[in-house]
Amino acid sequence: MSESRAGELLGQLLKRYKLEAGLRRGRVLELWPEIAGEMLARLTEPLKLEGGELLVRVESAALAHQLTYQREEFVRRYASVLGAETVRNVRFVAGRLRSGKPGPQPAAARPAGPVTLPLELARKLESWQEAAPPELRPAVARAGRAILAAQASREAGHLCPVCERPGDGSPCPYCQTLLDQPAVVRAARRLEKDPLAEPLAGDMLAAARWLASERLRGQIEELAFRVVSDNQLMPLLEDRVRRFAALPVLGEKPAERLARLPAAVRSLVKNV
Repeated sequence: MSESRAGELLGQLLKRYKLEAGLRRGRVLELWPEIAGEMLARLTEPLKLEGGELLVRVESAALAHQLTYQREEFVRRYASVLGAETVRNVRFVAGRLRSGKPGPQPAAARPAGPVTLPLELARKLESWQEAAPPELRPAVARAGRAILAAQASREAGHLCPVCERPGDGSPCPYCQTLLDQPAVVRAARRLEKDPLAEPLAGDMLAAARWLASERLRGQIEELAFRVVSDNQLMPLLEDRVRRFAALPVLGEKPAERLARLPAAVRSLVKNV
């Protein structure tokens, strides 16, 4: 039996026993961690697909409101995988997530747009495709490109500074959503004063730590400029540097954190 004939018979069986819609719904829910990205998938839960609308539960009303503005992007991502008519809208509702909901384990995150791989990695991807069975080559191409694009971004240092997903070196859209949350902003202010506090948990804590780190960095740079002409500001500068170093951003140790400060600042501060 030819491959095309087998595919035709499979389609007929699915329609006859009304399984096609159920499989499509299951595929939409299964893909959500990949469509949303690891950070958002931890804060959300896809519930059902009905009439082309995907209903997603979100752990806070504020985040549900923010995600509403990104729904068209999620629809586009689904369309690139499942076709234009499968998911026509995504609606977010606030509510408590299932207790014990496991963290998503998505495949490599889908790039936001076409990624041009360096020649060496492009050749590696081509060899992976050639080694795979013909029916798996499209899937190998998609997954392999995502994996190699992440590798290229990591080697170039182009990662989201909050979650370390491949990006352009600035917070990715998912982390930016968290950084805009009032609770994260409030937590960052507390962390500026007490770097080892844990006012939030999970991804929101990571976002608050990064935001506090950036605020302290700004204060340090301003103080370093002023301390040259006013040495009385040195204790204040040293205090801000200690707080910056103590913040456990991305699991970095204090020495690694200090290395992120400009050399001019490090040369000024002796008692840290």
